[in-house]
Amino acid sequence: MVGNTMKFSKTLHFLVEKDPKIVEIPEFVITGTYHDENHTQRRMQQRAINVNMIRVALAYGKYQFHSNAPTWTLLDKCLRNTMYERAIDHLRGLRIIAPIDKEEEFLSITTVYWDFKLAN
Repeated sequence: MVGNTMKFSKTLHFLVEKDPKIVEIPEFVITGTYHDENHTQRRMQQRAINVNMIRVALAYGKYQFHSNAPTWTLLDKCLRNTMYERAIDHLRGLRIIAPIDKEEEFLSITTVYWDFKLAN
């Protein structure tokens, strides 16, 4: 399983490097919560989510408010007919929660997780 994860990670990195839409995403920082500044880093590690996955979610994910916070969620329909279509099974359900810092004008990613209940 680790080999497949590493292979996917390299493939995703290659795709992200070539994707002009990634350049258009807002700047972001990986933060945490007020009470736990390492929350997001820890969740990324526990859930096998990397920075390139976050970039794809911000570029292609469905933007909405969930629990009063701005979110980007990767659905199958978001990735169809894109260079990431072959990676749908690896990216489906990734949700990024990232309020916009009004003063700094960047996204502050407070948590990331997989929402496995999503419909395709």
